[in-house]
Parts: sequence; C-alpha cells; structure tokens
Amino acid sequence: MEIIKLVLEYVIVFLIVFLLQYFLYARKNKKYNKNKIPVELFYLMTIYKVDPKKINYKRFVKLYCFTNTFIIATIYMIVMYLINSWILKVIIGVILLILLTIICYGIIGRYYKRRNKDV
Repeated sequence: MEIIKLVLEYVIVFLIVFLLQYFLYARKNKKYNKNKIPVELFYLMTIYKVDPKKINYKRFVKLYCFTNTFIIATIYMIVMYLINSWILKVIIGVILLILLTIICYGIIGRYYKRRNKDV
C-alpha cells in the first residue's frame, strides 16, 4: 500500500513538473534559433558534437523537457523520503542533480551522435 502511494506521488509530481516545463519552455522553443539555444543543446553541442541542424528540434525540445522532468521528480522523491536532515537534503540533492544530468544527457548525446553517423 505504501509503494502504491509513492508511485502515485511520483506520477503526480512528474505530470505537474512536465506540464510546467512544457508550457513554460517547450512551447516557446518551437523553431531552432542559434542565438537562443537551450543550455541542454549547448551542452550536447560542446561535449558530444551534436549538430543542431541534423536533429529534429521539436522532438529534442520535448525530449529535454521529459528528461528534466525525470531528473527533478526522481531527486524530489529520493530527497523527501530517504533523507531526514535538511542540510543533507540540499547537499545530496545537488550531487544527485549533477550526476543525473551528466548521465541522462550523456545517454541523449550518445544517441544523437550515433543517429547522426547513420544519416
């Protein structure tokens, strides 16, 4: 019963954060503008040499909204339910944010790198 509550809370947090991300960021960035690229795409361009002209930009925007939502919801659940101290919550939250960002965007970067090789 407790697991069902946790999963339900994760889904609710995920949906709320995703809708906020989508309506605040994704709807504004429908077309690629090299002067206003998202930080996530800039990271992929510098680290993984992803060419923004070779990717479907609309799909990328939805993917980075989904990825950021996954990172935020996961960190929220871990920090809120596994850690009691306020200071530890902040420290572990920042560490998890850095690690999950590197891991998730590393996977996305390798995906686009491999996909652009095939094209």
